Amino acid sequence: MQRENTIAVYGLGRVGAAVAAVFLRHGFNVFGVDIDKAKVEKINLKEKIFSLEPKVDEAFSEGIENGSFRATTDLVEASKNSKYKIITVPVPLVLKAPDFTNLKQASESIGKGTDKGDVVIVESSVPPGTTRQIVAKSIIEASGLKAEEDFLIGYSPERIYEGRAVYDIEENYPKIVAGYGQKSLEEIAKLYSKVAKKGVIKMSSLEAAELEKLAEGLYRDVNIALANELALFAQRLNVDFWEVRNAANSQPYSNIHKPGAGVGGNCIPVYPYYVLHAANKLGFHFRLVESSRWVNERMPLVVVSNFVELFILNKKYLRSVAILGLAFRGDTDDDRLSPSYDIIDRLRALNVSVKVHDPYVKNPSRNDVQVTDKLEEALLKVDGVIIVTDHSVYKELDYEKIAKMSGNDPIIYDARGILYGKPKIYVLGTGYKGP
Repeated sequence: MQRENTIAVYGLGRVGAAVAAVFLRHGFNVFGVDIDKAKVEKINLKEKIFSLEPKVDEAFSEGIENGSFRATTDLVEASKNSKYKIITVPVPLVLKAPDFTNLKQASESIGKGTDKGDVVIVESSVPPGTTRQIVAKSIIEASGLKAEEDFLIGYSPERIYEGRAVYDIEENYPKIVAGYGQKSLEEIAKLYSKVAKKGVIKMSSLEAAELEKLAEGLYRDVNIALANELALFAQRLNVDFWEVRNAANSQPYSNIHKPGAGVGGNCIPVYPYYVLHAANKLGFHFRLVESSRWVNERMPLVVVSNFVELFILNKKYLRSVAILGLAFRGDTDDDRLSPSYDIIDRLRALNVSVKVHDPYVKNPSRNDVQVTDKLEEALLKVDGVIIVTDHSVYKELDYEKIAKMSGNDPIIYDARGILYGKPKIYVLGTGYKGP
């Protein structure tokens, strides 16, 4: 691989894999870097592990065959052999505060292999100030080089929707870019202009670009919280929230989101705490963000409470439940921070037997949760059903189909509204008065 045309992508999760695939598809040489040895081995053996992200496995396989791609666990060596280093390492939350351990380790390793003229780009979602105060400092200390003078560094947030990541990068959105200085900005803009057909949007500072990414997630979290509160208020009024929502959204300036059992994934539930972390340092009290998190984090409790109340109102026993959907969002296999887990825990605390169905999740994040892709197996002889995830396959269900597979007369509670309007199914936000 020619170093000048080589990119090392650090972190082969959903984002990093898509980024690596895009640059491969545009003629670059790529090192895929990850500390997970098993994943690296599978990729180098051309096993298809990104089946729900079109074009990723294909790009990797073709790159391995023609010598333009290789996955590796050697962080320093990948840095030494690449001009461009793109960081997609996640920053997890520990006790609702960002943990920079992995990001620092990746930055230090990159710094040990950074040479004059190299370019470092952070794509990970991070609190404002992270690229300058943590990544750049770590590389400067490890390399002995000066940012903007000896090497270039900037920030360009990932902007993808799971299941169409390659398309989003190449076709769907302009790329946000920011630099440590003007030289970094121009070089990074030039690089991404080669792969993003919608072009680039140049931001005035690293911090502005970092906040831009978080603002996208905050918008979603706040509006989902509003939808959840409106749904619960309508339920208390015995008003049909879904009827209200449909009518309200006929006005072009109204975009009320759908309510649900909570907010999952590695983005929307996480970004608010990045912002709160930065806000707390400045002594700024971000009340709306805090309130939205409170609303969305209590939704699993609300769902279980509503579900139990239905059994009380209908004078039925609650001994077993089928949870439909372990993924945090429909038609994906990503179960990170899924509200389904909180619902499962709360039901188990009530000594309720829980079975879980999901057509996509094969290896749950938690070892104490078993999942089946056979709907009949999950529904057999259960007293109740909670639809937590809006997988497309569930849209074809109705009471008769579920009851037939169950062999019982189960109470069905739809927390996502995908079966709204079908008889004998309770839907979040529709209100109910019991039998």
